[in-house]
Amino acid sequence: MSLGIVLAHLIVRTLLPQGAAIMVAVDDTLFNRSGKNAWQHDGAARSPKPVGRGMCCVVVGIVWQG
Repeated sequence: MSLGIVLAHLIVRTLLPQGAAIMVAVDDTLFNRSGKNAWQHDGAARSPKPVGRGMCCVVVGIVWQG
């Protein structure tokens, strides 16, 4: 198991009551880079073509309201 999965299990078991719903927040960000193999759909592009060149990083967080 990866460190992120182990950490998520620990957080959920520690902070949430048994059977509670889990809410997650997801964000994907395109970091502009160049290269023929580095392309990604860019929904926020201002040009007519919604394609950007770069690397896409996806971040997932557990939302907890205590």
